[in-house]
Amino acid sequence: MWAIWHNRNKVTHGGVSRPSHAIASFAVTHLERFLSSKTKQHQGSASIIPPVTVSTSSHTPEIAPVARLHQDITRHSPWLPPSPTGLKLNVDAAVNHELKILGIGAVIRDHFGNVVAALSKPVQGCFRSDEMEAKALFHRLNWVMQMPLSLSHIETDALRVSLALNSSSRNHSSFNDLIVDISCLLSFFSGVTISHVKRNANQAAHGLAKYALELDEDVCWMGEIPNPIFSVIVNDCQF
Repeated sequence: MWAIWHNRNKVTHGGVSRPSHAIASFAVTHLERFLSSKTKQHQGSASIIPPVTVSTSSHTPEIAPVARLHQDITRHSPWLPPSPTGLKLNVDAAVNHELKILGIGAVIRDHFGNVVAALSKPVQGCFRSDEMEAKALFHRLNWVMQMPLSLSHIETDALRVSLALNSSSRNHSSFNDLIVDISCLLSFFSGVTISHVKRNANQAAHGLAKYALELDEDVCWMGEIPNPIFSVIVNDCQF
């Protein structure tokens, strides 16, 4: 019922309705996460997660049982919250090569998974993938510096950016110039750490980056879940 209600609200606010089988799959995934968390609370005792069946028509794909969904989910690394006293920034970038637009997405969350601030920012230009991710982080750090927030952790799915920022070696290149600029901004955040994560742990920032490609100007959210990534945030809060 909650999944149907969420889909209705999405349409009411201008979104596109999901197919019925997608809504059912969304609901089954949430049920699986609930059962999985209950299982963890009773470690040591043998428990079996019962399969969930959903009636389907000839035009609707069969929904996988909960146990199979659990196996699929555990293959990926989920988003994890920061420490109780910290804030985590997730950053990502997307690009529209045809229109030469860079979309930048960022979301700051606390240890409960609550959204403290989020941003979708379109930027004119087309860059190499590593430069694109570095620019995304540079712009987002400038954004955070304008707010009274103290970051404890930054996550990106751009491996080269993470490695470069955690390395002391430097070379002469446009990418390295960006890394130097980012390092200067990071000096204003005492004790902050930067880590590389898989895309599955960075879905919220990725969704906001893709949303930015549809915008003409920046959109910022403070203390609320951005509608474009509502379901992602809810899923991430099941840690």
